Amino acid sequence: MSGYFGVVRFDGKPVDRKLLERVAEKLAFRGPNGTSIWSIEVCGGCFTRMDTHSAPQSLQQPVIFDQRYFLWGDIRIDGTADLRAQLGDSVSVSETTETSEEFLLRAWNRWGEKSLERLIGDFSFALWDARERSLTCARDFIGPRPLYYSRVGNALYFGNTLNVFRDVPEISLELDEQFIADFLVEGIVLDPERSIYRDIRRLPAGHLLEFSKNGLAVRRFRKLPIEDPLVFSRDRDCVEAYLELLRQAVADRLPQGAVSLYLSGGLDSSSIAAIATEIARANQQKHRLKAFTLGWAPFVQDPEPPFASLTAQQLGIAHEVLNEPELMLFAGAGSPDGQSPEPDQEYFFARAKKQSQHIAAHSNVVLGGDGGDVVLTGQSWPYLVYLWQRRDWKTLTRHFGGYLWTNRRFPPLRAGLRGKIRKLLQPSDKFAGYPRWLNTAFESRLKLRERWEESSGATTPTEHPLHPHAYESLHSGYWASVLETEDAGWTGVRLEPRAPLLDLRVLRFMLRLAPVPWCINKTLTRRAMAKKLPEPVVRRPKTPLYDDPLGHCELSDEWMAEFSVDQRRQLEVFVNWDEWCETLAGPKGSLSWLSLRPVSLLYWLKAVENRMGIK
Repeated sequence: MSGYFGVVRFDGKPVDRKLLERVAEKLAFRGPNGTSIWSIEVCGGCFTRMDTHSAPQSLQQPVIFDQRYFLWGDIRIDGTADLRAQLGDSVSVSETTETSEEFLLRAWNRWGEKSLERLIGDFSFALWDARERSLTCARDFIGPRPLYYSRVGNALYFGNTLNVFRDVPEISLELDEQFIADFLVEGIVLDPERSIYRDIRRLPAGHLLEFSKNGLAVRRFRKLPIEDPLVFSRDRDCVEAYLELLRQAVADRLPQGAVSLYLSGGLDSSSIAAIATEIARANQQKHRLKAFTLGWAPFVQDPEPPFASLTAQQLGIAHEVLNEPELMLFAGAGSPDGQSPEPDQEYFFARAKKQSQHIAAHSNVVLGGDGGDVVLTGQSWPYLVYLWQRRDWKTLTRHFGGYLWTNRRFPPLRAGLRGKIRKLLQPSDKFAGYPRWLNTAFESRLKLRERWEESSGATTPTEHPLHPHAYESLHSGYWASVLETEDAGWTGVRLEPRAPLLDLRVLRFMLRLAPVPWCINKTLTRRAMAKKLPEPVVRRPKTPLYDDPLGHCELSDEWMAEFSVDQRRQLEVFVNWDEWCETLAGPKGSLSWLSLRPVSLLYWLKAVENRMGIK
């Protein structure tokens, strides 16, 4: 959550220290606990620190090792006991005051970039090697902490806050048309390297960047291994192994002091809350926990708060439901600080920000249940094929037959057979869900219809034999794109979310589980939480909101008066205004997330102009 920014120059120009000072001022919102600025002729950076009361943090950056390595970053390393053993340390974790940054540098000094294959945790960092005169930037496998960069000739700027790059005079702020196209068509950006600005890139999760006089290169440094399925003699052993890993993941993420918890009425966040409560109780810190449920009442029939309250009561922790008295689209979006760094589909931005601020008032660290659906809502078809090809009739009969005997039904295959048959019998509109209001010249220039057809005909992933879809999604950059929007550089709120269910130790374990029975309807989680959570919560099926919040909103044309003629024309480069307006003229309740993307883009464009002082 701390902020950092820097530059390396091989073009003979000195580092602009005044620029670093200006950027440090802009980064102060991320880190109120100290600022440091450092530079030499070819390299420099600034850092603002936020103390999360977790593992020891360096008070200033760069952190220097042996006058060779200079490190800036937002770094939290997990599983340090195992890594210390690999480094040959004799000092226990509890006896050392070594910071995460110092620990990373020692690992780097020992193994170089190979250390990235051993490190787990949340990190994005830049490391200058004074001996080799090279810069390495890296972002962890899941990627909740962003890292952006921009190359200008033989200079490279880097940092974890997109907005501050706009203060660098030599970086072009020309928009990236492909980014905008992906946002308007898909709602998300398909290329994890793109940003809204053509000349500012983001480093994808699980990748490293190398920059030297020889040029710039980006490559993946980590993939999850594909390992043999786990075999347990007793079901209880599987449950205990999972719980042990989950305890490690939660314990590594718990700060010393107050802790906030996201608590819905579902299994994932409730599981994290239960484990966090056990750990806090053992440390006599349970009174420092507080759970928060993001409610939608009175606008939407919301089943989450009652179930969340049951969990909080059984765990004996403080609990608060955060409801807002108003539900207004794009509230505050026209203000200079009312928009995110890039266009997005958070149409209730002010509401979300207010809730985040309330949670941050208790603790600047919040644990949540993100990632619980990745593997534990898996397919049984790939597993059936896997066992069939190996002629493992014993396991096939035990797992599939056992499931049938226990549940009185065959496990859901999720092979997509029904959808394929339906397409053959009743061919559907292949452009269903595709926006009809795009500017035709823009659409043609970027070949958007062709890309849509290609994506709709994408083949089924097959790389992982048991969990192909889960494995693909974990390597696609999806989670980085989701979690990045919770970063302080995006929300403007000093609140650091942490996701124990996306811990690499937990993910590797789950990817080795037999999909039947453990990953059908979250069987593993339900068994693990059987005595830890209320029975109604453990038995509750996955339940979406009963109603779409957009159905309770109206969008009049009054908002259009906020935009100048030039701003509307800027949108018309991407959107056919007349056709798009027709989609907004439907009856009450006809608003859709798709139809509001151009509104979000228009508000974002206006906010950028306001910040830049453009009239």
